[in-house]
Amino acid sequence: MRILAIDTSCDESCAAIVDTDTWTLRSDIVLSHVSHMKAYGGIVPEVASREHLKALPIAVDQALDTASVQLSEIDHIAVTHRPGLIGALLVGLTYGKSLAYALGIPFSTIDHIHSHLFSPLLATLEGKQVPAFPWIALVVSGGHTELFHVKSATDFQWLGGTLDDAAGEAFDKIGKLLGLEYPAGPAIDKWVRAEAADSDRTHFDFPRSHPSANDFSYSGLKTSVLNQLAKIKSPTDAARLTLAASAQEAIVDPLVDRLRSCQKQFDVAQIVVAGGVACNSRLREKLPDAYFPIPKHCSDNAAMVGLRAALLHRAGQLPIAPLNASPSAFSELH
Repeated sequence: MRILAIDTSCDESCAAIVDTDTWTLRSDIVLSHVSHMKAYGGIVPEVASREHLKALPIAVDQALDTASVQLSEIDHIAVTHRPGLIGALLVGLTYGKSLAYALGIPFSTIDHIHSHLFSPLLATLEGKQVPAFPWIALVVSGGHTELFHVKSATDFQWLGGTLDDAAGEAFDKIGKLLGLEYPAGPAIDKWVRAEAADSDRTHFDFPRSHPSANDFSYSGLKTSVLNQLAKIKSPTDAARLTLAASAQEAIVDPLVDRLRSCQKQFDVAQIVVAGGVACNSRLREKLPDAYFPIPKHCSDNAAMVGLRAALLHRAGQLPIAPLNASPSAFSELH
């Protein structure tokens, strides 16, 4: 069947079409609203919701045009329903549900974190090889830092996650403290990669929180960077670079440590990293044996939502009773 997938969990309006008969990704459209958020120094939920209202119909039209598919030829609609910004989620959920009812076709809701978790399998839609199960997988982004033991496309176990801020959120907030423009996480990565020396990465011994074996905590790191900035008072660009490089190490190191620990605990050969922070070059450098999706499949997209629906359909587990939007996946993960 042809699945129209929609994702509006944050500040991108995304639509994609996956064909389960040919197992191909027919289209993958992402309309970003980052430019609207830069003026505020971060994501404003109300602004994101309004941008989705304007952009989502355009994204769907572009997905259909790119795939050379008529709306009447769509067999199923799958939409992200959690977690994310509740207003943004409701835009996508309401649009998708209304469209499905108008067309008289089934409608499913898909978990955003689970979509990221299996985004490495998007390569199968391009005829490429993917890592064999089982995996120890990390979903790490601006809103999520979660560890999983993945045995198959439908059998996986949550192992632990962040107790407060996500790794990507720490990157963005620390970058903002250092005067970098939103989104500051990629800016830190680019700046440090281009200009930092090894000594900059270890100059400040920022805390690596270890709340428990498989959990993460980044709220104390932000405070530590803020306190160090206050001591410097008028930091030069060189001092800011050193702060950025040292902070990046303090964000990345726990991710690597927990992954290696779980890999040893479960005796699993394959590590997988997905989500927006999977684009970070330092994380990739420290995990040379891990599998990372290509960058466009790391950030939010509807292709991974369509793939997740296709995998569930193939396993006979695709739900056709849509669930309500929810800002959190806490209850299911824990």
